[in-house]
Amino acid sequence: MKRFLVILSLVIGFYVLKTLYQAGQFKSITNTNKGEVARVYTNMYGPEDMQVDRATGNLFISATNRRAPLVDSPENGIYILNLESDDNPRMLDNDFQGSFHPHGLSLFREDSILYLFAVNHNAQGDFVESFIYQNDMLKHQKSYSYEEMCCPNDVVAIAKDKFYVTNDHGAKKGFMRVIEEYFRIPYASLFYYNGESFSEVAGPFLYANGVNVSNDGKFLYLTTTIGASLIVFERVSDGSLIERTITDLATGVDNIDVDENGNLWIGAHPKLLSFVKHAKDSSNMSPSQILKLIPDDNNEFEVEEFYMNDGVELSGSSVVVPYGGHIYIGGVFDRKLLKIKLND
Repeated sequence: MKRFLVILSLVIGFYVLKTLYQAGQFKSITNTNKGEVARVYTNMYGPEDMQVDRATGNLFISATNRRAPLVDSPENGIYILNLESDDNPRMLDNDFQGSFHPHGLSLFREDSILYLFAVNHNAQGDFVESFIYQNDMLKHQKSYSYEEMCCPNDVVAIAKDKFYVTNDHGAKKGFMRVIEEYFRIPYASLFYYNGESFSEVAGPFLYANGVNVSNDGKFLYLTTTIGASLIVFERVSDGSLIERTITDLATGVDNIDVDENGNLWIGAHPKLLSFVKHAKDSSNMSPSQILKLIPDDNNEFEVEEFYMNDGVELSGSSVVVPYGGHIYIGGVFDRKLLKIKLND
């Protein structure tokens, strides 16, 4: 019996150490910044996802008090910041009927019309909402739901009524969700809406998170936060996907932005368990990390770290958008949006 207990203790100890290592808890964090902070915007909760309309310089920001995800607040919504101005972000009016708690978002232009898609979590369920941005407000078009889409995270629109959406867990809550996360069981997925119905087109993954497409639309990019990787798929005309490459990034990757040159910019959580503690209590700092990925013709990447911080300047970075010699960094919970002027 004593021998069994010793072996059991060793097994448990090994598993705990392995979990801590895979979550990045043994990493040494050195503050680095390939630029300097030019401004910090503080007038909105958790700017978790953002996308810029390069035709106008308008940055659209998904902001919600994510520590009270189902509590309605006048501060929850989509904000806009014109990157050519010195203004603060301001909330956009919308005509959505119901509770709006935006998460991941995506922009799509067609025939000069700008469509905005946003994941929405409320007491009625989990949805993807589509809007038209017109006359300085968001006009709601449609709500999309799917019984298997329990945990939508990010969305990328490829037409005015077609999109991909990540489902970051297979279980919304309870024991199975804990098993997914701490026993690293892949149960997340990617869904495609073809204009009429949903279908699962890829998975399972270890926490499917950010999703975006290349500028020419030929490739789809997906991050797995617990899997710490970027997966590249080739898109087929019917919406199905062919996996091409997997890049190990050794960090908890989150949202993806694609710049005008086709480079990928990713917000990341280098210490995942620190991020979990930060989610529960704002006094617990969670390091922030920004990566730039430069693709070659084979969808292999040169990876460059642009920013790393211990969490004091910004905790829990989830998104970065480059524009006009600056990068804009948002996080999941902090009331901070960093504007960083890049070094020449």
